[in-house]
Amino acid sequence: MFVTPIIATINRIPVVSDLLHPIFGYPLEAGRPPGAPRPRDVMLTSFDGTRIYAHFMPAVGLRPGERAATILQAPGLLLPGATNLNVTPLDGIIADTSGLVYVGTLRAAGYNVVTWDPRGENSSGGRLEQGSPEFDAKDVSAIISWVATQPEARLDPGVLDPRIGMTGASYGGGIQLVSAATDPRIDAIVPAIAWNTLNTATYKNQAFKSSWASILTAGITLFTRPNPAILPATIFGVLTGRQTAAEQDRLAQLGPGGPLDLVGKITAPTLLIQGTVDTLFSLQEADSTAQTLIANGVPTTVIWFCGGHGLCANDLFDPTDGVVIQRATLAWLDRYVNGNTTAATGPQFEFVDQRGQFYASDTYSIVNGSPLTAGSAGGLLPLVPFLGGSGPMFGVLPIGGSKAFNALNLTTPALTATTVVVGAPQLTLRYRGTGIARHVYAQLVDDSTGMVLGSQVTPIPVTLDGQTHTISIPLEPVAHALKPGQTVTVQLVASSTTYATATAFGSLRVTDMLLTLSTADPATITPRALAS
Repeated sequence: MFVTPIIATINRIPVVSDLLHPIFGYPLEAGRPPGAPRPRDVMLTSFDGTRIYAHFMPAVGLRPGERAATILQAPGLLLPGATNLNVTPLDGIIADTSGLVYVGTLRAAGYNVVTWDPRGENSSGGRLEQGSPEFDAKDVSAIISWVATQPEARLDPGVLDPRIGMTGASYGGGIQLVSAATDPRIDAIVPAIAWNTLNTATYKNQAFKSSWASILTAGITLFTRPNPAILPATIFGVLTGRQTAAEQDRLAQLGPGGPLDLVGKITAPTLLIQGTVDTLFSLQEADSTAQTLIANGVPTTVIWFCGGHGLCANDLFDPTDGVVIQRATLAWLDRYVNGNTTAATGPQFEFVDQRGQFYASDTYSIVNGSPLTAGSAGGLLPLVPFLGGSGPMFGVLPIGGSKAFNALNLTTPALTATTVVVGAPQLTLRYRGTGIARHVYAQLVDDSTGMVLGSQVTPIPVTLDGQTHTISIPLEPVAHALKPGQTVTVQLVASSTTYATATAFGSLRVTDMLLTLSTADPATITPRALAS
C-alpha cells in the first residue's frame, strides 16, 4: 500500500525519476475513469533496425475515445526521455534556466507528450550521432509514424498525419531543427539553446572551444555509445587548439545550418529560445537560424533569456525568464499545433537585459538606434597562455569570461541617456606581431560591476608574421542596458579558459582599435512587465 505514493513521489523528481523509470514505471493515477488512456512505454524500430525507447503520456483529463495534439520532447545530451506525468516543483526552474517547458505542464495544457532516449543513449540502441539528419531525424519520423496509429492522437482530416509539435533544449533543440527540415508532418517547433552549426559553435573563427568540448566529450565517452570520431577529434583539439579538416567536414554534414542548409528547408513555425549567458551555443547560433527562417517567410519568434549553457550571475533568483518562456511556448503551440487562430503569440522579439528587464520588439532584428563608438591607439599585448587572461569565471568555471589583467582596454564614453545595447558589437584592429599564437580574444566588461557581458568571449584570428594587418570582426551578441554615466570596456586579451590552448605565445602591437556597439532605437522597443 506504500508503493504507489513512493513511486508518485519519485515521479515528481526530474531526471532521477527518468533514470529509475525502467525499474519503477509510472505511478497509478487515482480517479481515472475506466478505459481512460494510460501512459505507456514502447520500444520502436527505426528505419535501420535501431530500437528506440519511447514514452507516450496522454493529455491530462483525456477521456476514452477523445484525441489530442501530441508534443514530441527530445532530451538534452546524456539525459533519458522525461517521464514526469505531472507538474514538478522544479518545472519553473527548468524553464528559467534552460528554456524548456516540461512534460507535466504540456500535459496539463491538453497535449499528449512523447519523449524518448535518443539513439546511442540510455535504453535506446544504436550509436550517438550528435543530432544527425541521417539518423536522429529519421528516428523522429519513425516516432511520428507510430504516434499516428495511437487512438489518443489527433490527426489531420483524412490522413495518417498527427498534429505534432516539438519542444526540447540543447541536444533536444538541435534534433528539432533537423527533424522539421526533413519531415513536413511537424506542425511547429520550439528549439531552446540549440545550435545553427556545431562548427560555428565549437570552432568559432577557427578557435577550438576546449572547455565545453572536454566536458561534453567526457560525458559522451563515459555514458553513451558514441560515434568513434568524437573522442580523437576532441583530444586533438585540446592539444593543438585546432580541429581537423575531417572533423569539420563531419560536423558540417550534421547541419542544421551551414553548407547543408537544412534550416532553409524548414517550413514549420519556429519559436527560437536562446540564452544571453550561453557560452556553448551563443545568441549568434539562434540569430543565424532566425535570419534564414524569416527570409524564407516562416513564422518565427525569438526570445533571448538569461540562461542556457552558462550561469545567469546577474539575475540568479529571478523567475521571470521561466514565466515568459512558459507563456510564449504554450501560446505558440496553441496557435500552430492546436490551430487556435485567436491565440496571441506576442511580439516577434523579446529579450532580457542584465537586470532582468524584458523588452519587446515587433521586428527581428531590432531597429537600430545611434551606435556607441570608441577608439584608441591600442598598445602592446604580451601573448602568454592562461596567465592574466579571461576566466575562469568566478575563479573556478572554465566556461565563461572574467575581467582580465593582461589586456588592452578601450572604454566607451560615459552615456548621457539610458541606452540598450543589443546585437553583435563590431571590433576593428590594426596590428602587427610575432609568435605562434593564432588568436587573441575580445570581451566586453560592465565597468559598474566588473562583470563580462553575458560571460561572452570572442576569438579574434591574428597573423603574427611581423607585417601590419587589419581585421574587422563581429563579437558575440549581447543584450545590456546602460544608465546615464555608465560605460563598458572592451578588453583584448591574450588567453581565455573558454578556448584554452597551450600554444598562445607571442607579442601583439595594436596601433588602432575601434569598437562599435549596436543599440536599440528606444522608440521601437517596449519594456515589458511580467503581468503584461
